[in-house]
Amino acid sequence: MTARPLTKSRFKLALACPTQLYYSAHREYVDRNADNDFLKALADGGYQVGEMAKFLFHPDPAGAGITVESLDNAEAWTETRSRLSPAFAPGATEPVVIAEAALASGDLLVRVDILRVDPASKVLEVIEVKSKSVGQEEIAREFRNSSGFDPDWAPYLYDIAFQHLVAERVLEDLSLKTWKVLPKLVLIDRDAIVRADGLHQKFGVSGIWDEARKRHRIKVSTPAGLTADQLDLGLLRVVEVGAIVAELERQPVSSPNAPLEHCASLADFVAWASGLQRSGERFFYSVSKACKKCPYRAHPGEDGNSGVHECFKEAVRLGVLSSAQNVGDRSTALSIDLWGGRAGSQSIADRVLSIGRAALTDIVDEDIRPKTFNRTEVGLHAFERRVAQIRLAKPGSAPFELNEDALSEIDEWQWPLHMIDFETTAPAIPFFAGMRPYQTVAFQFSHHVMERDSGGGISIRHANQWISTQAGCDPSIEFVRELKRALMPEGVLEGTVFRYHNHENTVLRSLRHRIVETDVADADELVDFIDLITHSTGKGGEGHVGEKDMVDLHSLVRRGYVSAKAGGSISLKYILPAILHDVPEVAARYSVPGIYGRGLKIPSCNDWGPSGHVWLTPEAGGDPYRTLPPVFGPEYGPLDELLFRLATDDEDEGGSAITQGGVAMTAYNYTQFAQLSDFERERIQAALLRYCELDTLAMVVLVEGLLALRARGGEH
Repeated sequence: MTARPLTKSRFKLALACPTQLYYSAHREYVDRNADNDFLKALADGGYQVGEMAKFLFHPDPAGAGITVESLDNAEAWTETRSRLSPAFAPGATEPVVIAEAALASGDLLVRVDILRVDPASKVLEVIEVKSKSVGQEEIAREFRNSSGFDPDWAPYLYDIAFQHLVAERVLEDLSLKTWKVLPKLVLIDRDAIVRADGLHQKFGVSGIWDEARKRHRIKVSTPAGLTADQLDLGLLRVVEVGAIVAELERQPVSSPNAPLEHCASLADFVAWASGLQRSGERFFYSVSKACKKCPYRAHPGEDGNSGVHECFKEAVRLGVLSSAQNVGDRSTALSIDLWGGRAGSQSIADRVLSIGRAALTDIVDEDIRPKTFNRTEVGLHAFERRVAQIRLAKPGSAPFELNEDALSEIDEWQWPLHMIDFETTAPAIPFFAGMRPYQTVAFQFSHHVMERDSGGGISIRHANQWISTQAGCDPSIEFVRELKRALMPEGVLEGTVFRYHNHENTVLRSLRHRIVETDVADADELVDFIDLITHSTGKGGEGHVGEKDMVDLHSLVRRGYVSAKAGGSISLKYILPAILHDVPEVAARYSVPGIYGRGLKIPSCNDWGPSGHVWLTPEAGGDPYRTLPPVFGPEYGPLDELLFRLATDDEDEGGSAITQGGVAMTAYNYTQFAQLSDFERERIQAALLRYCELDTLAMVVLVEGLLALRARGGEH
């Protein structure tokens, strides 16, 4: 094994973009995906899925110690070979099962989730465990769509194909030519229903910071004596993918930023990528829409190098792109920053790159003008919003633009105005009996109210909040009851309810189905409440629109407000600093003590101290989220910084499940499967209440800002 092997993770990097191999090996480059796998697994319960899957192949994986614990690749490979020796001995018949096995051949190394060796049939089973749900339809069509392998599944299929390739070479190295490698995926059966509460609690977790590798690890503890009979293994599906892997190994590899001559087959691509990895050289071929999601991009003023800007600068130098701007300067907005929403199946980023535009301000109207221009809504068309974003990015432009036609609906709002925000989770292994994998659990909401007096003055208060982090207790139906009490304390809904984007409507419609199927005394009342403030969506929808259907502020912003400060995003995490920048008189209100807090002018449900809370401070760079307390506490090292990143990442395009409410989801899941003291649970709960409080306050600030802009006639 070489000192710089091409591992599974680095193969996936090369597949996404070979230039990332260089950036990932040099810590001077900002990496926005640092610990992303850790966070995703913590958020959706992937670690528990991995532990549970071991019971499919061994009756007592913890007691037998089937897992290779070492993180050192050389040590792990040595231990794996030692464990494999009995299975490869002449006359051996007993299967050997190894979890986190290391397989190495030349420049290649993989850590296999589960390796099952059957000497009787001379088969090496390479098993990859994923916390991704699958249905029978996807399995029947072999993870394909009309144009080939489904892009949602391709990364997982290439992952197991790479492991299969390495395993076959290991057998060749060991002169075991009569043996065969059988690749398998273990996935979540989306149609399964869990039969008992607390399944996930059988696999407790704790977070560990690995200082040497500058990354987090999760330690999963499985109780002694746990057997497969005590688990619900029907949640898992084992899928043989030998035929699919064989096809992937033969056909050209799909890698957007790699030369075609190195992509003729999987073996060709692996040989080329391992050479890049071994040499440590920086390779650049081109740019693509994949650059939009590249993690190696630094923001203006941020420490560390920006790989994306270096790639765009190189593309201009090579003549792949052209620009009148210095695209190596990270303060320069790039063409891929153009808002890509509501563009149908086409990629706006692909379109402007194919024309050769490097900077945002290089784009002209004709580059992005749609073939048809059908206006279906009042306010800005998607094309007009993109044009406005480009216009605002030019030197000397106004800081923002308003569309009065869209914003005129503000005059129709009935006061008081209710701002609500939900926190939910959808774990791979359901927390509660009767639920399916990835079914929504609602555990928290925040509620701000804006009221107008007869003189036109506006008062604001944090009116209600609710949270449940009790382990083993399904909070969802009580969540609906408490929300109804908050919005209808006298039994009648006065005013207008607001959400930001689709999440709240989707959650309530999902919970409506659960309530209908559940035998609760107040089911009719809860269903009527949900129907009042929501509308049905999706295929098979009843076409229902509630009498007081929630108003979507995200839609209003999309159609009526464009700010240069938001950088093309409509995520509330970007719109909040934008409106504070564009309406300084609103920002001033939240920049001084004695205004916001319990018993103060803007009362809060949380105790921020006698002087209240200052949301905008120089120390936090004017970012309200930076003023919030840590969720997990100082003993968790950089974990809170990672969670903060989740709270501030863009949710508009390509947002993962982590990004959507990632802080609360990750923390809530942790309260369900970790062994916590009462003090730790209360601390996490208190922090989550404040995070959610800021989400509804952000909606208040947005409305305050829009009202102020309209009052001054939209003057800049």
